[in-house]
Amino acid sequence: MIRSARTIVSSVLVVQALVYPADFAEAFQTGSFLAAKRPLPLPARSLFERNLHSVKHATSLRRPCAVQLTSQVDLLPAVAPALQAVLGGVSSLSGAAVLCGVVAFHEAGHFLAAKVQGIKINDFCIGFGPKVFGFKDRDGVEYSLRLLPLGGYVSFPEAQPVSSEMEGPGSRSDDEKAEEEDGRPAVKYDIDDPDLIQNRPALQRAFVISAGVLFNMLLAWGAIFGSVTSNGVAIPVLDRGVVVSSLVDGKGAGARYGMKPGDIIVEIDGKDIGKSEKAVAELVQAVKKSSGRSMKFVVKRAEGLVPLDVTPDRVRSGDGVIGVKLGPNVIVSSNAKPKGVAEAVVMTNQQFVTLTSETFFGFGKLFTHFKDSVGNLAGPVGVMQMGAEAGKQGTILAFIALISINLGIMNALPIPALDGGQLVMVLVEAIRRRPLNSEVTRTVNGAFLAILLGASLTLLVGDLERLIPASLK
Repeated sequence: MIRSARTIVSSVLVVQALVYPADFAEAFQTGSFLAAKRPLPLPARSLFERNLHSVKHATSLRRPCAVQLTSQVDLLPAVAPALQAVLGGVSSLSGAAVLCGVVAFHEAGHFLAAKVQGIKINDFCIGFGPKVFGFKDRDGVEYSLRLLPLGGYVSFPEAQPVSSEMEGPGSRSDDEKAEEEDGRPAVKYDIDDPDLIQNRPALQRAFVISAGVLFNMLLAWGAIFGSVTSNGVAIPVLDRGVVVSSLVDGKGAGARYGMKPGDIIVEIDGKDIGKSEKAVAELVQAVKKSSGRSMKFVVKRAEGLVPLDVTPDRVRSGDGVIGVKLGPNVIVSSNAKPKGVAEAVVMTNQQFVTLTSETFFGFGKLFTHFKDSVGNLAGPVGVMQMGAEAGKQGTILAFIALISINLGIMNALPIPALDGGQLVMVLVEAIRRRPLNSEVTRTVNGAFLAILLGASLTLLVGDLERLIPASLK
C-alpha cells in the first residue's frame, strides 16, 4: 500500500542574521551604494563597510536564507528600523516588494530546476499562514501568496510504502489530512513513480536544492550590473579622522563622557589622527592600552571642534574599551562609470566578489562574536524600512543585490532545514548508497525549522519594539 506525503523545499524568511549599524539608512543618502574596492583596514564590523559610504562617514551592514529537501527554508535579512519609513506608505511597499521578489526568485530557482527535469511539484508559495490569493495551473501546481512575509516554499509530492498492519482501510496519513485541510483532495502516488523527487538520482536532487542559491547569486550579479551601468561605482577617499558610527554600549565610557554617533575623532592625546588607512586600528590599540587612564580626545562636530576627556573602562582581559563602534572617515569624491560592456562586466565582477566576501565576513563575525553582534540583528520590518529608504534614494538595485546575496549565503550554510543542510544529506545518502531514515530527517529538519522561525519572530518583535518612542516605553 502507499500513502501520499509532501516534500517541501521552503524558504523561511527567518531573519537572516543581518548585522547592521544603527545609522544604516544614511548609507543610501549618497545616491551611490557601491564603492570602488579599496583596501581599508576595518575592525570586525558589518557587511558593507567598504561599500556603503555616506558623505558624512562610512556605514555598514550584513545579511543572510534557507531550504531543505523535506523542508527547504529561506531566511530573510534585517536592518535598522525607522517608524517614518515603515509608515511611509508607498515607499514602504518598495521594501516589501523587494523582499517578496527576492524570495520568489529564490523559489523560482528550485521550481524551474525541478520543472526542466520533469519532477512533479505540488505548490509554489510565497509567505506563510493564511492564503491571500492563489490559483492552480493545468499541471495541478498551486501558486499562492500567504499573509506572513516570513519566507516561501516549493513542495513536492512524495510516496511511501505503508504495511497493511500499520494502515487500516479507514486510516489517513498526516499529509492526506493536511491536503484536505488546504481544500484539495489527497493525491496518491506510486512508490516507484520516476517523476517523484525522492526517486531521482542524487545529482538531480542536488541540482534542485542548490538552484535557489544559484538564482540568488545570478539576481545579485544582474542587479549590481544594472547599478554599475546606471550609477557607476563610487570612488571613496579617506578624510581626516575616525568616525564614531554608533554607541555599542549606552552606558560605556564613550557615552558617559559625551561621545555621540557621527563624531569624527581627529586628535587623541595631542596626536593628529590624519588620513591614514591604519587610523582605526591605531586608535583601537591606543584605547586598549589605556584602561583606567584619562585620554584627551578632540572630536569634530557641526559646531566645530569639541575636546573630550575619556577614561576607557577595563574589561576582563585587562584591555580598555570605550563602547563605541568606529570606522574610517570616508567621503565619496566621484562616480566611475564603465566605458563599455566589457568594462561594466569587470566592474560588476569586482563588486560582486567584494559584497559576497564581506557577507561571509559578516557571518563569521556573527558566529565568532555572537554576543557583540546580536544587538545588530533585526527582522522583516527592518528590511522593509531599508528597502523603503533605498527606493527613496534611488539605490534599489544595490538593495536587491544586498538582500539576494545574503539570502543565498544564508541558505548555503550546512544547517538542517537550509539548502546547505539538505545538500549535506544528499551527499551522505550518495556515499552510503542508501537513503537516510526519513523519520529522523523530518524530525531534525522540523526542529531546526522551528528554531529558525522562532528566531525570525523574535527579531520581528524586536523590530516593532524599536518603533516605539522611548517616551512611551
